Amino acid sequence: MSFVFAETNKGIVTISGHDREQKMRIDIAFIISILWASFLVSGCGNDKTKEKSWIFKNPANEEKVRNLQSQLLMDQTDVESRLELGKIFLSENMPKEAIGEFEKVLSFDSNRIPANLLLSLAYQKLPNPDFSKAAKILENATKLSPGNADVHLNLAQIYNKLKEDTKAINEFNRTIELSDDGATLVSAHLGLMAVYKRQGELEKAEEQYNAAYRIFPGVEDMIKQAEINRLTPAPEYRAGELSENTGWYPTLEQRIERARDEIRKVSGEKNEAH
Repeated sequence: MSFVFAETNKGIVTISGHDREQKMRIDIAFIISILWASFLVSGCGNDKTKEKSWIFKNPANEEKVRNLQSQLLMDQTDVESRLELGKIFLSENMPKEAIGEFEKVLSFDSNRIPANLLLSLAYQKLPNPDFSKAAKILENATKLSPGNADVHLNLAQIYNKLKEDTKAINEFNRTIELSDDGATLVSAHLGLMAVYKRQGELEKAEEQYNAAYRIFPGVEDMIKQAEINRLTPAPEYRAGELSENTGWYPTLEQRIERARDEIRKVSGEKNEAH
């Protein structure tokens, strides 16, 4: 058996050939483990980069996202930046990314109602919409802010989609009790009209239509246009007609927002006249 000498802090000691081979095997195994760990870390890093390779319809949003992410690197609890980031993802039809940001906002501030509303909307925008999850989020929000008409209105609309008529009627009526906003009231009355029409309660449906009409006479044209949009494909705009470079007829949310702006304009003119 051969021996070698090794110098340590305790002096010179002898190491047998067998021990030397064992030590070499341990050293080699250690080196391999380090290389393997480095490979895994490198692989994880590449996967993460791929996950962040988003394609934006609006090029300006790409720069906004980079800036917001830079801010969040400095302060993970910046809920305003996270809300804005989630809104961009939602506008870019990236509901999963939006959900991630809105859930982080609520982990820092569970009482933030706009985050609850947006998170609920994001679940409805998934390729396979999760209306039950969206409803649960807003059911919790009604407990956090029972007097918020927007929460009740959005919850009613989800119940309407789920065809849970009794719950939808209760929430639409609660919205009407709480709100003095013309656009919100019109939306609630039209929601009730849709539920009653589905149930065959045509007299009640007409009452709700008349209530909406008294608030906003333009509601008739709005309903007609909605029916046209339902029956026919959404037309393309001519070049330059869209503020956002989508090239398609505005989404339902955009049309509703335009209707709300028109209602507010009409309501403001009436108030000035009085």
